[in-house]
Amino acid sequence: MAHIFKFTILLLLFSCSANEKEITIAQGDDKNIFEKGIQLIEEKKFKESIDQFIKINDEFPYSKYSSQAQIYNAYLNFEINKPDKTILLLTDYISMNPNGIFTEYAEYLIAMCYYIKVSDPSRDSKFTKIAIEKFKKIIKTNPNSKYAKDAKFKLAYLNNYLARKEFEVGMYYLKNNAPSPAINRFSVVIRDYQGSSIIPQTLYRMYEAFEMLKLEDKSDQTYLILKYNFPKSKWTEEITNKKNNIIEEPGYFKNIMNKMISIF
Repeated sequence: MAHIFKFTILLLLFSCSANEKEITIAQGDDKNIFEKGIQLIEEKKFKESIDQFIKINDEFPYSKYSSQAQIYNAYLNFEINKPDKTILLLTDYISMNPNGIFTEYAEYLIAMCYYIKVSDPSRDSKFTKIAIEKFKKIIKTNPNSKYAKDAKFKLAYLNNYLARKEFEVGMYYLKNNAPSPAINRFSVVIRDYQGSSIIPQTLYRMYEAFEMLKLEDKSDQTYLILKYNFPKSKWTEEITNKKNNIIEEPGYFKNIMNKMISIF
């Protein structure tokens, strides 16, 4: 997965840290260590940079650079693909700084750690659900923040991801001539992931499953739901080309939609 964060953005983020009230000890030394850590980032020497930021927190825990060093440490672990370590560091930071200047960013980076795990098929799917919970919390806590804006995009992707996984299970059953369990899976997609991009195709496949079971009333209802909600979809067109004798009475679509609720 491509890197989400840029170093220049982090510099802008941390430039406001002067407002944070902390005690400074041995300012000259901790400043030099901090600046060395920054220089090492610019040189792409992330592991060496981490050592410098750890040193600040070990030797100068009350330094004005302490919070920045903690966040840089976590961010760099994220960059070198250590999401579990990043989560641990940020969780510690948030517990000590629930209202800290970097807490909102820390919450976002934790969500990103779970988000990047989604791309690994060997990971448990629970990480996807955790990522969704984290992004929802960000949006709820501060809906107008820059992190909330990105969280909305990530949520859309994750919902599509889960919907497609459920859909693929349904397709497995459908291809193996098991329309009933296929319908059950497709119903989950329609019920739980209504905003996902896979909905039109799901309705189409559900129509096919009902046709296999010779449940024409159900297949007709499914077709009309598809046509009502996605009139320009290629999946609607596919069925329309097969069916040319559907009677569309006034108010019929609305009544059919109410009836379909019982299916899902």
